[in-house]
Formats: sequence, structure tokens, C-alpha cells
Amino acid sequence: MPLSVFRAALKKQYINNAHLTDFRVIDRKIAECRQMFAELGKGACCTYKFHRLLLNSGKKLFWVNSRSLQSKQNSVDSSDIKAFAKLSPDWIKENGPFKALYSMNRLRLPLIVDMIGRKTEQGHESLSGLHIADIGCGGGILTFPLARLGADVKAVDASVDVIASVEAENCFRHENCGLGNAVFKCSSVEVFAAENAGMFDAVVASEIIEHVADVELFVESCIQLVRKNGALFFTTINKTVASRVMAVWMAERVLGIVPPGIHNWSKFIEPKFLRMILEENGCSLRLSHGMIYNPLTNHWSWSRNTSINYALVAIKN
Repeated sequence: MPLSVFRAALKKQYINNAHLTDFRVIDRKIAECRQMFAELGKGACCTYKFHRLLLNSGKKLFWVNSRSLQSKQNSVDSSDIKAFAKLSPDWIKENGPFKALYSMNRLRLPLIVDMIGRKTEQGHESLSGLHIADIGCGGGILTFPLARLGADVKAVDASVDVIASVEAENCFRHENCGLGNAVFKCSSVEVFAAENAGMFDAVVASEIIEHVADVELFVESCIQLVRKNGALFFTTINKTVASRVMAVWMAERVLGIVPPGIHNWSKFIEPKFLRMILEENGCSLRLSHGMIYNPLTNHWSWSRNTSINYALVAIKN
């Protein structure tokens, strides 16, 4: 971290805690900080954590060591919730603002089936009998195909408007197609995880991490949902110059692939940091692979290049 940035961050923390006047409280806070930094230790992941804790304007430095306070918080970003709520009517339009997500199913579904699917008597791949949590499900773009493959899917999203829209669509599909194994719930992942710990064979968090307020808390909650030896599937956007140009500037402002302002580059996460969070919480990396999108053909393909979009799969030990 550059010295100038470090100094600015420290100054901000002093200002945030300037209301403290009782020396006993100040001494206790200093002791908490010392303990926190002792626990962080050394290494790239710890440096990353330190950077997040120091610069995150939504948290005071002294908050970190108090897990009781964390239990009252969640990873929901209210600004993102409002943005997606406005797009609720568009979720079911396969050629609308979310057409790239519909197209991404050509990669996401085979990946999930290959990792956890079961062979039927006819030799077909199936997800029958498997319990899957689709976190940040949005309009059910991935939820419904998973359910059609036989999985019992619990789909969770923090937006009331989005869930109301997708539940109406689910009722329509249920009556006409017999698709009743997809259940939608409006909740934060933290609350849902507290109620359903260890209940799922797999958790899918596709194109959602880049929209949360606290990546580490979000990932920890996803891990909590999975039973031992269960799989966690993530797809998201890398934090690189290439992603800033292609996934934000080109995709939003030039090509109009996604609605303007839907992405915040500062919230993107590098694969190595996502991997570190998973490994710190008892998971092992199974796969990390890049994904390339062609906006002219609306087609996704696998790639060794992870500089923009990537998929990561981990197993809970």
C-alpha cells in the first residue's frame, strides 16, 4: 500500500473515532487493534484483509474484532438492490438486458452437472435428488434450468421486487410445466445460512459477488450452507485494467450489453483473493477458469484468460 494512501486511511480512521474521549475506552480500543493485527499475521491474504479493513469507509477500524457486531450486519448493498429492483420486469426477457446471463447458462449448467451430476439409468446426466442453493438468484435465470434437471433448488435474493417478479413467473411455470422444485425466498445470505446451515449439496453464487458490500462475510455464509464435501460454484469478474475497460466501459457505455452503472469496478475481486477466503474457511480449490463473452454472437466460451470473467469451484473439506 502506498505511504500516501496509508496516511490518508489512518487520518480517516482518526476522524471516524474522534468522538472517543474516555481514556479507558481508548485504551481498550488500542488493545483490540493490537490483538486484531496479531491475529492477521503475515502473508498476501492478510495484507488484503488489512487493506480492506483500513480503507472500507463503511466500517471503523475498531469494529473488526467485535464479532457480536458483525452478527447484526449483512453483505447486502442497498444501492445494488435498488438498481436491480428497477429492472425486475426485464428478468424474464431472454433478449433483454440480461441476455448475456441467459447465454452464460451454456457454460454454467454443464460445469455444475459435470461436477456434481449423477447418471440416470438411461445414461443421461441429472441433478435429481440434489439440494442446491442459488444465492443472488435474481430472476431465476439459472434457477429454473437447475430445477428442470431435477435439483431441489432454494433460490435466494435480497430484493423484494425481484423475488415478487420471479415468484409470479414460477407460479406460471409450475401450473403449465410442473416445475415445482424451485422455491424462492427474499433474504440476505447471512440470515438464510443461519437457518439452513449444512443443508445443501452445492451452493451457486453466480454473478453476485461483485454486487455485495462484504465479500468475505458473503463467502463465509455460502460456505456455511454447504454440507461437508459439498461444492461451491462462483462466477464473477476479475479486478484488472482489462475488466475495467471491457466489463464496465465497453459493456455498459459503448455496447450496452448491461444497464449503465450496474457494475462498480472497485468491488470486483481477484481469483487469488477469493481462493484465499475459501481456503481460510476450510475449502479446497477444485477449478479456476476464465470465460470469454462475444457480444456479437451472444456466445460464451471457456478460456485460460481470467483477466475479465472467471469461474471458480471449491469443495468444503
